[in-house]
Amino acid sequence: MTDRLWKVTVSSLFPNDNKVESVYEGHHADEAAACDAALTKEAIRNGGSTIDRVVGVEEIG
Repeated sequence: MTDRLWKVTVSSLFPNDNKVESVYEGHHADEAAACDAALTKEAIRNGGSTIDRVVGVEEIG
């Protein structure tokens, strides 16, 4: 199985009610793996202090 390039948009809600959207691109086997990777990166980046959710997924390659 060949990995494909995915673009995942994640929305993060901070404790002070601020929302931030981030975009991640990476090569993964499928959509679920791409979403898991993006959510993991966002959790690490924010130290687990946010509520994160995927708001968009697109296969770009």
